[in-house]
Amino acid sequence: MLEKELAIDYFREHGYRRYKCKKCGAYFWSKVPRDTCTEAPCGEYTFLTDPIFGKKYTVEEMREAFISFFEKRGHTRLKRYPVVARWRDDVFLVNASIYDFQPHVTSGEVPPPANPLVISQPCIRMVDVDSVGRTGRHLTGFEMMAHHAFNYPDKFIYWKDETVKYALEFIESLGGDSEGVVFKEKPWIGGGNAGASFEVIVGGLELATLVFMNLKEDPNGDIELNGTRYSEMPVKVVDTGYGLERFVWASQGTPTIYDAIYPEMIEKLMDLVGLTRGEKEDRILKSFALLSPKIEHENADLLISEVLKHASATREEYEKFIIPLQKIYAVADYSRSLAFMLTDGIVPSNAQAGYLARLLIRRTLKLLDDLDNPISLIELVEMHINRFSDIMDTSMIPIVREMLELEEERYRKTLSKGKEIVKRLLKKKKTLDTDDLILLYDSHGLLPDIVKSVAKEMGIEIQIPENFHALVAKRHEKRETVKKKEHRVYDYPATRKLYYEDPYMREFEANVLYSKDGEVILDATAFYPEGGGQPCDTGKLVWRGGEAKVVDVQKYGEIVVHKIDGSVPEGARVKGILDWERRERLMRMHTAEHVLLAAAREVLGRHVWQHGTQKDVHESRFDIAHYKPISRSEIKRIEEVAMRIITSNIEVDARFMPREEAEKKYGFVLYEGGVPPGREIRVVKIGEYDVEACGGTHVKMTGEIGFLKILRTERIQDGVSRIIYSAGISALEHVQREEDTLLKASDMLKTSWEKVPDAIEKLQSEWKKARKEVERLSKYKVESVKTELLSRAVDGKVAVLLDLSKGDMLNLSRELAKNLKEYVLINKEGFVLVYSDAGRARELIKGITEAMEGKGGGKNNFAQGVGNPRFTKQGLNKAKELLGI
Repeated sequence: MLEKELAIDYFREHGYRRYKCKKCGAYFWSKVPRDTCTEAPCGEYTFLTDPIFGKKYTVEEMREAFISFFEKRGHTRLKRYPVVARWRDDVFLVNASIYDFQPHVTSGEVPPPANPLVISQPCIRMVDVDSVGRTGRHLTGFEMMAHHAFNYPDKFIYWKDETVKYALEFIESLGGDSEGVVFKEKPWIGGGNAGASFEVIVGGLELATLVFMNLKEDPNGDIELNGTRYSEMPVKVVDTGYGLERFVWASQGTPTIYDAIYPEMIEKLMDLVGLTRGEKEDRILKSFALLSPKIEHENADLLISEVLKHASATREEYEKFIIPLQKIYAVADYSRSLAFMLTDGIVPSNAQAGYLARLLIRRTLKLLDDLDNPISLIELVEMHINRFSDIMDTSMIPIVREMLELEEERYRKTLSKGKEIVKRLLKKKKTLDTDDLILLYDSHGLLPDIVKSVAKEMGIEIQIPENFHALVAKRHEKRETVKKKEHRVYDYPATRKLYYEDPYMREFEANVLYSKDGEVILDATAFYPEGGGQPCDTGKLVWRGGEAKVVDVQKYGEIVVHKIDGSVPEGARVKGILDWERRERLMRMHTAEHVLLAAAREVLGRHVWQHGTQKDVHESRFDIAHYKPISRSEIKRIEEVAMRIITSNIEVDARFMPREEAEKKYGFVLYEGGVPPGREIRVVKIGEYDVEACGGTHVKMTGEIGFLKILRTERIQDGVSRIIYSAGISALEHVQREEDTLLKASDMLKTSWEKVPDAIEKLQSEWKKARKEVERLSKYKVESVKTELLSRAVDGKVAVLLDLSKGDMLNLSRELAKNLKEYVLINKEGFVLVYSDAGRARELIKGITEAMEGKGGGKNNFAQGVGNPRFTKQGLNKAKELLGI
């Protein structure tokens, strides 16, 4: 496949030949004869001693050089997308620039925002999290510079030859030698697509990948790759990825990639930790970069010994300098990834993208602990935000700071509690495997190093996988597959959706196209089908000779199906009559939700993102991402902002728009409520306050909501708060119910409603006094009973039936145990207490409660139980028999 796909004209015309690497067996194209593909480990990182380009570039300079190069060649510059993939329902984080355009653009459903285009897209890949810092080249966060072209059957942009030509010309524009470039063949698979690709190798380093995406997953396809079948797709996509950080590294030839992209932060951290660096240290670092591609990082001991041999260094030098520096490198990389994640609105939590952010936070905090905390994580993240302020949102700094403060506090609490959890588990299991370590992290946030330390104290050795964090991240990097609605196909024309044409339509007429088993399809309907958290409309269908209630409405594709409590003849002309009060309440509720979301974002911060919603006629709820519980003062401020929007009587504009036009105009905040399918999406906009892709029914003006009230908030999971609210008449009804309750309380307290709190406070004070008096009398009573029982004891034993509460009996029991050998106490409710200094309390409680048709248990010296109150005398007699009195 690859030979046919990648034997391009450009190579033939410019003297390139195809070779097979004698080491890895891969095929590659080169202008100069070569035995290997030159990519490490088949070759060496020659750029470490002989930088590839004409000058040293910074990150910003390299990014601009790339984008400007392609702008001059007819590509439109795009702003970066967020690192959290809001527009996708399969993954949480952007792993590559093509993620920005999957699935809608690559499938051909939606045109691209520009064609051709150029972008430098920040990406997060957690798969390499454990390798960062140790190999000198791995990153969790990076920018993928890319140019993309989307070729349609009727509109060709450019394909393979031009893509290869651009790669060579860009390298030359930086001062590189195009004859040193090797194009290594490789199949590419990702996101449901595939294609042939070239890895662009220069100086032993893969700098870019040029993918020619022309395949889509298809179970009936005639092409098979890695066990999956593919077929040709109509859109041919040029999907390139140039590693910004790798280009910078190749231009500078620094010992590691981190020294090239974070020089100021590395220097600052080294000063704080007290590390000094010279030629010897650089030699060791370069040895890591040269040898790590040849030795799998999982085999850490072998890699270290080979590095020390190669650099003529000692183990002491390695431990004193390299280990802390590798931790500094990792901290610098992780904190930049966190800066991207948190400024783009991810809230750390135990679920979804928030889980991955928390994993990175805790990994970084552990490394900072190892370095004796020379600087806070907050300071590091803030440094990155300010350094990369051209592509990061600096206004998010206060929110990011507060999130990280809370996360560190939670992490410290986890450490203090974690040791006991591990000890208890090890007493049961004696050893722990990888699944146990992952479970401890998932359930309790316990890092494996902590678990290993506790186990070592108990004399137990635990093996931690080298790629532990990558294994954990892999389990959480994709969204859970949501069970989709039952798929049904009806061979009828699309239903005309009158609820969009006029959401105030209360009655309509339509023709019955289908009627069977209580299901009806009309050629047009004003009944809204359930969807987007909004319940369906109800009402009735009326026709000559009959009527039936509409009890449910569902949408399958473009067909709306009505469930009725009867049957209607096909071909009939019917009148649909909506339960208008229900529809009107739901319209107000739905628009109120949009208003509330805008208000919550204004009060709490722009990290607020909708996590779920459900409307109802009386009260509704929606869930938002937020890093702490919502306070009472914040609730009041949200209500105030919401009411300001409502009373301003702002137009609610709902219209269908081409997806690409809507995204270009409004961004990915559109997808608050999820990602709707289709080339066109319905956009609901409320002034400058809120804009969302939404298929629900809404009022025309915010003033129609009338009144909005937050009923309560709940913390439904870590990082997610639920707001339960009501709107319109439903909100008024709620307030009236609360008012009725307050007035009833005021009547009971014989005071006005304004003075109810004072009256309750006074009542509470009197109750406390009364309770203290009861406790005093109870103690007196217990003391009196104790004196009497001690006087009645025979040989230090007593069995008695008492008129005491369970609490008083327990207090009495503690006193009697100081003076008696054995006793049995039974009260009128059938509660039984047994004490025996001879260690037979369990034997006694069993016999006594059986006599009372009950049961009991406890320890050898103290037990308790309960029996049928009707058999207390039988229990007492049995007790005396067993005690021998």
